[in-house]
Amino acid sequence: MLIFGLFEQSIELEQALAELEGFSVLNEQILIVFMDQNKQGSNKQHPPPHDFEVGVACATGAAVIGASLGFTLMLGPILCGIIGAFTGFIIGLAVSKLFKKAKYHKTLKESRQQVIIVIESPESLTPQITAILRHYQALSIGLPGEQQGHFQQF
Repeated sequence: MLIFGLFEQSIELEQALAELEGFSVLNEQILIVFMDQNKQGSNKQHPPPHDFEVGVACATGAAVIGASLGFTLMLGPILCGIIGAFTGFIIGLAVSKLFKKAKYHKTLKESRQQVIIVIESPESLTPQITAILRHYQALSIGLPGEQQGHFQQF
């Protein structure tokens, strides 16, 4: 029996393939097809920086400014640098959280490459294999003979 699974290119796909290979499904029984995204050009989007990264960058800048000002203040450059680092980290973290865009996450999810897995297995193993595919977040699973609607055969 043929089992079809649709995945996004991710670590879950790799884990599902590893578990299938450990579940007595041979490499020769698995066909993997990467789907063409049909995009013009190669303008790939880079992921936005994490909040922690922005916080650390701001902390570094604020620590340098604080240490520079500390030479003229009574607290000294070390304490002013530490205070500046904490203040810069909190400000950077807050600014990063305020300006996060939900639109980016939507376009990132849409831009992931999709992969179809075709598995040839005996019918007795079909429930276990479909359970593995569902466990690793397959977008959809198809089995021959399961029809959701009526189709005309030509």
